[in-house]
Amino acid sequence: MTRRIHANGETTVSARYHITGGCDTDKNVIVAAIFWAETGQLISREFQQHKADALCAAEWFQENQVELVIIESTANYHMLYYDVLRNAGVSILVINPIVVKSLLRVEGKSDKGDAMTLARLASSFALKTSNMPDTLQREIRLLYKRVDTWKVLCTQTTNRANGVLTGCGFTVFRLASINSPAGLKILQAILDRRTPAEMAALHRNKAKRAQIEQYASVELPEYVYPYLTEVLEEVRVFNQKISHGEADLLQMIETFHLEEQVALMQSVPGVTRMLCLRVISEMGANYHQRYASAEAFAKAIGVVPANEVSGGKLLKRKASHGNMRVKFHLLSAAKAFAIHGSGPLRHWFDTYRARSTYLKATSALARRIAEGLWWVMARQEPYKTWESQKATVQVGVKLVDPKTGEIVGDSISGIE
Repeated sequence: MTRRIHANGETTVSARYHITGGCDTDKNVIVAAIFWAETGQLISREFQQHKADALCAAEWFQENQVELVIIESTANYHMLYYDVLRNAGVSILVINPIVVKSLLRVEGKSDKGDAMTLARLASSFALKTSNMPDTLQREIRLLYKRVDTWKVLCTQTTNRANGVLTGCGFTVFRLASINSPAGLKILQAILDRRTPAEMAALHRNKAKRAQIEQYASVELPEYVYPYLTEVLEEVRVFNQKISHGEADLLQMIETFHLEEQVALMQSVPGVTRMLCLRVISEMGANYHQRYASAEAFAKAIGVVPANEVSGGKLLKRKASHGNMRVKFHLLSAAKAFAIHGSGPLRHWFDTYRARSTYLKATSALARRIAEGLWWVMARQEPYKTWESQKATVQVGVKLVDPKTGEIVGDSISGIE
């Protein structure tokens, strides 16, 4: 509500929108509500989760001249109604249910009550809405879901096999993962009934061969061999599917004409093409436009700590959730860069690591990589190191050109 005090002392309250709608989503049912701010009238209606009812819901909102509809995000159940209502010309926004709970505590729980609450909130508050994926994101996400599922299934298969072998006293795969070149060779050697010395010779690390030979000197029961044959075939099939799936993902770069964007993103240290596609699929190809700053982008990923400060004192520090899929792979990239990387960013990491823990240092490194990804797209120029920016000097948290005095960026941008 907007409260206005006039010259005569009278106070009037006006709503942001006069007629608003709210939708509570479920896998089977969508409960929609309409709220009239001037009269306080509320009505609700139930729709099924299919396109015919979604079109009916769009007509219902249009007949009642609804100005804005808010729909809760629940898994992917809100996607159908979001697409149909938007294509029908209805102004619709997606909101995280956590936002509703933080704004209004409602006693009890019902789908009808939730829909009415959303409709009332939409008329009064400028709600923080979610970024919805476009067609490009949805297609790449689907490919990633397939690849991620195959990786999970492959890991489950190898873990079960390792558990069975450990139960038999065969603990070789503590030293070599089953789903590795050496591990697959050793697994094949088990099926070929080769000697422990021959199995140990398959590992490239000579220091581990004596221990592998010791662990492999266990006679396995006959009933284990058919199971291991099946495991080996499944792991090879999964690896082949994953390889083909990743090739299909990389083909998306050319299909959607993302070559220039991926090249810019890859100029940031530690960023690979697969990580570029992961960021695009989750945050959008235009993520530099969706998020107002590099810090907001890093916070949306989840590599900025959620600090609680009061009276200038830090009360609580905890990790922010963000987008867990991007966060996991960004942290993995930061850890790999911390081991194999070089250059000014690696020097910065070593300096930071000297006065902090490893987890905090890798998280801070992931944040700098994330902010570098935002800046290269915002400026439309490759990532720059400090050596190439000798014409700039740091003043506070801003980088200022000494000749013109113009601000060219801040100290947490893509400049080391």
